[in-house]
Amino acid sequence: MTKITYYPPEYGKDEFNCAHCKVFAHQSWGGSLSSNLLNSSLPSDFLTVSKCRHCYELSIWIEGSLVYPAQITVEDPNDDMPDEVKKLYRESAQILPISPRAAAALLRLGLQILLGAVGGDGKNINNDIKKIVASGVESETQKALDILRVFGNSGAHPGEIKLDEDPGLVHKMYGLMNYVTDRLITQKNQINELFEGLPEGIKNQIESRDGKNKNEEKL
Repeated sequence: MTKITYYPPEYGKDEFNCAHCKVFAHQSWGGSLSSNLLNSSLPSDFLTVSKCRHCYELSIWIEGSLVYPAQITVEDPNDDMPDEVKKLYRESAQILPISPRAAAALLRLGLQILLGAVGGDGKNINNDIKKIVASGVESETQKALDILRVFGNSGAHPGEIKLDEDPGLVHKMYGLMNYVTDRLITQKNQINELFEGLPEGIKNQIESRDGKNKNEEKL
């Protein structure tokens, strides 16, 4: 199944997934409204609107931040994500427009719990990544885990990466959370389900083959 890329609403962009209809569509920008609706002493770009060319609904932006519609503007969490991690994922998405750093810190906590659910101890993220990498995950998954760890640490503690200055980095964390969930949980579940659907005779042959190989290795 082909994954559909989600492009979150971003101030000044010509195209993104509309916060109303969720469709990737062209956006028309109506310019500043501050001189008409608010005190004329406010900056010229204080309040701006964008109009979706698919559903024709308006979105309202204040100082470059989306304030209407007030909703989560990141992709939904993977269905196989543990419930506690889903809760943190959604909570993080709700506060993302207000504080990217706080949103990243919540995703870091979600990652810690996720790693605990797939073979880690759920206490030290760096140690859990090392343990999971040793079990044989591909390099892209390892890189995704480390990106989440580093960005999350920058949200929890001041670091070299300034998430408040580039909130788009935090947006990418949600996609990475879904990516690692897919690699560490979804794909394994799908493979195990398909294997369990094999005829019992074939599964017995495979078990016998693998048992024989293990005995030969001991000799």
